[in-house]
Amino acid sequence: MEKEEVEANGVTTKEEPVAGTTTKEEAVNVSPKYVNDKNEDDVMNTGGHIITTEEDEIGEEDINGNHQTDEEDLGYIVRSEKEWARRHRFMSIDRLNIFSDAVFAAITTFMVVPLKEEVREYEPTENLWSSLLADWYRFLIFVISFWIVSALWQDHVWILQNVEHVGDIGLILNVIFLMICSLIPFLAVIMGNYYQYALSAQLCGSCVLLLTLLQGLMIIFAFRGEKMLSGEFVEGGTKLQLRDELLIITGLKVLLCFLSIGIAEVNVPAALVVLVLTMFADWVCIIAIGLYRKWRDSSFNTDLSSHLSRRLVLENIDMDRTQTFTDGIFIIVATLIILDITTDSLIDGEVDVDENSLLETLQRNKEPILSYLSTFLTVGMIWYINYSIFYYLQRLSRLLLFLNRMSLLFVSVLPLGFQLISVFSVDEADRNENNAVRFHCVLIFFATAFQVVFWLVAHWRRDKHFSSKYHGMHKMRMLCLLLIYPSMSLMLFCASFIDRVFEANVIHLAELLVPVAFILLKFAFELTLHFRRSHRKPGVSNLSMELTETQNDKNNLGFSHPGPIS
Repeated sequence: MEKEEVEANGVTTKEEPVAGTTTKEEAVNVSPKYVNDKNEDDVMNTGGHIITTEEDEIGEEDINGNHQTDEEDLGYIVRSEKEWARRHRFMSIDRLNIFSDAVFAAITTFMVVPLKEEVREYEPTENLWSSLLADWYRFLIFVISFWIVSALWQDHVWILQNVEHVGDIGLILNVIFLMICSLIPFLAVIMGNYYQYALSAQLCGSCVLLLTLLQGLMIIFAFRGEKMLSGEFVEGGTKLQLRDELLIITGLKVLLCFLSIGIAEVNVPAALVVLVLTMFADWVCIIAIGLYRKWRDSSFNTDLSSHLSRRLVLENIDMDRTQTFTDGIFIIVATLIILDITTDSLIDGEVDVDENSLLETLQRNKEPILSYLSTFLTVGMIWYINYSIFYYLQRLSRLLLFLNRMSLLFVSVLPLGFQLISVFSVDEADRNENNAVRFHCVLIFFATAFQVVFWLVAHWRRDKHFSSKYHGMHKMRMLCLLLIYPSMSLMLFCASFIDRVFEANVIHLAELLVPVAFILLKFAFELTLHFRRSHRKPGVSNLSMELTETQNDKNNLGFSHPGPIS
């Protein structure tokens, strides 16, 4: 077929058929993804056709000095998805994900600030446990709020996990969603201060309800076509199934939110319990779907335990977004504690201070400074352990994500332990200083103990969760890293029960020495590897040794699953 020449604005142009087509009518129905790779500014809106000028026909010279046309040089190559998406006002989802994860991390972490302000007002002479017990409702509201925000983030990940491009409407919906989500810390303060009023619970329920409805709109908008979804997901044929499941979960959450708002008029604590259940709606739906398919679908020959194992242990979660969210929480926690050692909090700015008085003031307030350094170092080392775990992971499941969120819950409260030690590290506190040390040790223990549980659960299906580089000495090194902080915090917790006052300086010193233990462990690991390489048998390569260690790991029944999960 000959190409038709057209006069447009005095420039001789011609219409080229899209690769693999022979007529204009066929080219009109071809996706813009499958057109010749021209400059975006030169592509006109011609219903799938490409309008090229005479200058476009002059390609680069080949090695013989002959001119080649773009058609000859490129052979009608496929236009990249990025150019196609930009042409249709669709942008990559990456920046939206990073922005959303950062906002979620900030919201989740800043909720501890009102608790820090409350703890700062504690009297050192009063019993610490009595003071904490008086504020138990505030702590409970913090835990509930943390779980709500982290669950909303998890739903956000599930909705956008198979989305590659997003348009203007999607971006605006996401901004509105994050704006409403940012109100949760404010509503948590209202709930903590006025928990006896039904209005406080109804406001929280209404906020979660509105967020859930927005999530439903985002699901419908993302799954209504195939322009925003990844090609592999669309070709896999699970688009409708996942959309329906997400909408069912959203519908269940809407019902629970309405129920929580209604129950608040009668019983506020019961309304909060129902509100917490909304955060586990996905788990409830997974169980319900398994039971329904077992009862109604004759082709569903998998028992319920295998179904739950496949859904909770083998389903993939976006690891990149999980690491971004996790790193955001660690970053904010590590820097949030610096607010307590500003010059205004240590030095009275209204009083003139000379050089000697300044030195005496800093020496007198050395406890908050030392507490800041040790707490920052502890947060950084716990992040290092989390980083090491994810370094060896190749996939993440629902169950592992749940355990990671539990660890982050206690990490986000570490500034509170720092604040308590700063308040009660005075002479008049007497044995209250021991109680503050115990509280701080409990937070460190659970923050790191959930990392240990995370690591152990990942071994349940080690071949699915860990990469091939995780074997032999790497396992032993990870086990030693994971046990350092739980062991240290447990020993210090027990030591705080001695008869005399257990000074906070002891725990500061222990926290400052932990990085030394990490470095020594690293040296021991490298020396052991060097020793094994130098004494291996001649002709045995490093790859052969790794394969042998990996095979030995598979034969080890300590963490292995007894059989495959169908």
